[in-house]
Amino acid sequence: MKIIASILLVLAIGLSGCQTLAQKQKEKKAALSKKAEAKPREENTDVDFQAFVGRLRKAVAAHDVKTLSTMMTDDFGYRLNPEASGNGVFQYWEEQGLWPE
Repeated sequence: MKIIASILLVLAIGLSGCQTLAQKQKEKKAALSKKAEAKPREENTDVDFQAFVGRLRKAVAAHDVKTLSTMMTDDFGYRLNPEASGNGVFQYWEEQGLWPE
């Protein structure tokens, strides 16, 4: 009788440390909600940067070459192989059909 009681006591202690199905589901839901709450990565939260990006998007949508050229550096690289930079970027974008992107 003492042996059976000892075995039951050991099993009770051992099994009490195991997670129940409800605990596992609760942890899984918590992990999923953490993933869902994660905000998409913002490049920068600076107000000036956000204003720049807004103006850039509007200029690209309107194909406003003049505004875009003021926002880009003079040696803007637009092709790697063969390397090309400076004037001709807008002509290259037109030829390659890159404006819609």
